[in-house]
Amino acid sequence: MTSLRPLRGGCQCGRNRYIIAIPHDSHSEAQVLFNTEPVHQIPLATPLAAYIRVPLSWYQSTTFALFPDETHTLIRRAYTHPSQQHSKRHFCGYCGTPLSYWSEDPPSEAEYINLTLGSLLREDLRDLEDMGLIPEDGNGNDKGDNRSPTSEEAADRSAALRQSYGVPWFDGMVEGSKLGRLRRSQGAEQSQDGRVKVEWEVVEYSGDGNLGADAEDVNMEPMLHLKRKLQDRDDVGAGI
Repeated sequence: MTSLRPLRGGCQCGRNRYIIAIPHDSHSEAQVLFNTEPVHQIPLATPLAAYIRVPLSWYQSTTFALFPDETHTLIRRAYTHPSQQHSKRHFCGYCGTPLSYWSEDPPSEAEYINLTLGSLLREDLRDLEDMGLIPEDGNGNDKGDNRSPTSEEAADRSAALRQSYGVPWFDGMVEGSKLGRLRRSQGAEQSQDGRVKVEWEVVEYSGDGNLGADAEDVNMEPMLHLKRKLQDRDDVGAGI
């Protein structure tokens, strides 16, 4: 059985890594799911929980230790909420990145695993649309409006995607919603003599939000990253 190029993912610190091997003849079994229920919002700390649901047989994970005393069970942590004994969530025990959600309710779901979209590598996240896993109507319209966009609408959408620094199909889905009112832009300039370089990032918000001149400043100090040689571990998990 031949497979497409595997989708790759992992946590922010790099200790957890996984691949999703999608067969050519059964990639339709994969699904991209969005959920706004509190049971998924709270664990992921986001108003819109996003997963890719795949059969467990497609999923393989491994851990990498940065220090000698780090074990597989410390790196890949599992949590089950007291009121959700039928489910299990995995996350990185060091950087805290949420990785997956698994449930056996209903029993048929036990053969699948839901991996957080945010843990996929950026370039692989963009490939989901090419693989046919994202609906063509990316704006989430469920009202049955099948009309073709006008030339003005198409031009506006094209301009919005060109200006996007994120994932175009996701930006298209939230465009026009409350989530779509946030817009981020970045840039950089360097002096002619090359001695001074300035980089900036601007977040704009349109609507009745609290982001503005009177908003309270938040001090976000850059995190220091430890530079240590990676030590490969033999712990490889192909399931839950």
